[in-house]
Amino acid sequence: MKVLVSAVACLGLAMALGAPAAMAASEPGVSTGNATAITATSATLNGTVNAEGQATTYYFEYGSTTNYGSQTPSTTAGSGNATARVLAPIASLMPNATYHYRLVATNPSGTTLGSDVSFTTPKPPLPAVSTGRPASLTQTSATLTGTIDPEGAATSYVFEYGTSTAYGSATPAATAGSGTKNVAVSAAIGTLTQNTTYHYRLAATNVNGTTYGHDVSFKTARPPAGVTIAAFSATITFGQLTSLSGRVLPPRPSQPAVTLQSSPGAGGPWTDSATANAASSGAYLFAGLAPSANTYYRVLSDGATSATVLVTVRFRVGLRVSRRHPPPGSVVRFHGFVGPGHNGLRALVQRLGPRGHWYTVKLTRLRGAGGGLSFYSVRVGVERSGRYRVAVGPDADHAGGVSRTVPIRVG
Repeated sequence: MKVLVSAVACLGLAMALGAPAAMAASEPGVSTGNATAITATSATLNGTVNAEGQATTYYFEYGSTTNYGSQTPSTTAGSGNATARVLAPIASLMPNATYHYRLVATNPSGTTLGSDVSFTTPKPPLPAVSTGRPASLTQTSATLTGTIDPEGAATSYVFEYGTSTAYGSATPAATAGSGTKNVAVSAAIGTLTQNTTYHYRLAATNVNGTTYGHDVSFKTARPPAGVTIAAFSATITFGQLTSLSGRVLPPRPSQPAVTLQSSPGAGGPWTDSATANAASSGAYLFAGLAPSANTYYRVLSDGATSATVLVTVRFRVGLRVSRRHPPPGSVVRFHGFVGPGHNGLRALVQRLGPRGHWYTVKLTRLRGAGGGLSFYSVRVGVERSGRYRVAVGPDADHAGGVSRTVPIRVG
């Protein structure tokens, strides 16, 4: 009887000692948290896992419905008994869409599914746009302005303009970069009608769409009243002279004073260049003008301002050749001075083709020569007879210039 009681007691003790171990072995504790770092195409999924003392792994199921369909890679959550935060980033999401997800954890005792949580990705950011006021407004031109925040995406822009809010014309597309701050943008337009109201707006486009700025209107200046201007030679070669003439229209004073102004740009700033008195007929003349670069002119008389006239200045290109009757395949040296000087600008040795087109056979660069001039020198292997020249420019302040034509006969 004592043996039986002892056995029963031992069995009860063993069961009592084994009970806590059996209770400790359980499935993971899981809680699905809220998503963070949500963008138009990505998010970070969050939650907590208690491994309940056993080796545990977890992943997130996600998709556009509670059927999910996608999941993050399986990751270890350890084997502790404390609740631990877990997360997983996901990408390639659709903008402006709702997604569902839940946390799933597994240990040897089984799998626990977290509750469903949803979030919505935001709409993709469009560029922020503001149309500005026009600048440099003249009778036939204007500079359109505005600001753009690209919102972090590569952005291009145009100005739409026309005589109504239907616009109808647009400036060439230009880039505003891909930053996250406002950048000032502008575009010059010309060939406008005098004394006419125009409308325009700024339009910016990135991968997410196009944003239109508000409409802005302006009116071009009236045509000049009372004085005309014309250039005797509107295009000259550097070092040549030109003349400007015109008439002060009636009603006018007797022999009114006329002031000639010049500027490097059509919109100024203007500098007084000369003053003269018109004849009794109103005619005036400014002779012997020698601009060294492209120059705009206008005249003022009796409270009236003329239109502007542009005198374009070509590069003067000198040309000498080392010989005009070389043997076939021999080298001929082309050299000369160019005015005004522009060191580094290209000089092209060209030959006249059979259809009147000039073909470039050699390229060199201008170098300093002193006295406001540049110099070039280049050796060319001449294979055939023909007429040759050297072309230079244009640059920002001058039109392109060409040398005299030199005949070379091979043989």
